[in-house]
Amino acid sequence: MTSPLESGQTLTAEPFLLVNPQVGTSRGGAAYLRCLLRNSSGQTAGRCWSFDAGRLSMLKRAAAVSIDGEVVDWKGSPQINIDAIEVFDADHATIVSLMPRTTGDVTAMFGEVSSILRQLDDPAMRGLAEAYLDDEPLMLAFQEAPAGISMHHACIGGLLEHTLQVMRLANAVITTYASTSIRIDRDVVMLAAFLHDLGKTKELDWSCGFSYTEDGNLVGHIVRGAIMLEDKARDSEMAGAPTLAEGSLRHLQHLVLSHHERPEYGAAKEPQTHEAHILCMVDKLDATLNLSK
Repeated sequence: MTSPLESGQTLTAEPFLLVNPQVGTSRGGAAYLRCLLRNSSGQTAGRCWSFDAGRLSMLKRAAAVSIDGEVVDWKGSPQINIDAIEVFDADHATIVSLMPRTTGDVTAMFGEVSSILRQLDDPAMRGLAEAYLDDEPLMLAFQEAPAGISMHHACIGGLLEHTLQVMRLANAVITTYASTSIRIDRDVVMLAAFLHDLGKTKELDWSCGFSYTEDGNLVGHIVRGAIMLEDKARDSEMAGAPTLAEGSLRHLQHLVLSHHERPEYGAAKEPQTHEAHILCMVDKLDATLNLSK
């Protein structure tokens, strides 16, 4: 991760993602560039006091730029005074490297998620999990996607990190109640914990910063996740896995649809089962503890 910028620091050909470039007018009537510059340490205001306004349209099309300039203190926060700004053709890997990133080991976290799913007791549930794990493009997106654009786990790998934490918390709750008279279907909770936010791979875009896709604005990750479940259940059966028990698919969909608890929080349904309440509570716990400051 890039170190935070400090006042007095000189930048030479430093790469940044360019956010919302605009032309302002100084008190003397001269055009200047104002923008936000983002790298993996965060976002910083940028100002180029000598700027050709004719370059703005080119900068608006740019994803990444290299900057020469100096970091100054402006009202207690760093600001980059830009001497030179140039567009460069950045590939996806470079763009991703300029975004905030989970501090966790992505390979290890994904390995733990996969291991948990492959230990499900019900062969049909395991088969459904394998249908997801076998979808390489989806799993690559799952390991890279943020869990949000600003609220919680807003970083590359954030969705994977959040999902694993929810699975761990859910397992702890199930273990706590194992010796009581309360019956909990562990397979349903653990598989739904994996699935609950997977629709965010379609809801969010991280090709240049974090934003919502058209699917995210019009459908959303909750409904998309429920739709994906039906598709993957068919894929699982076609691959030869046992058919899910009657009602299991609907129960899994219910957990996905209700994990935001209330309609005013985005839930399509309110939790109706022990399993749905568990997922709702542990999801809310992990999201709350990881709210962006």
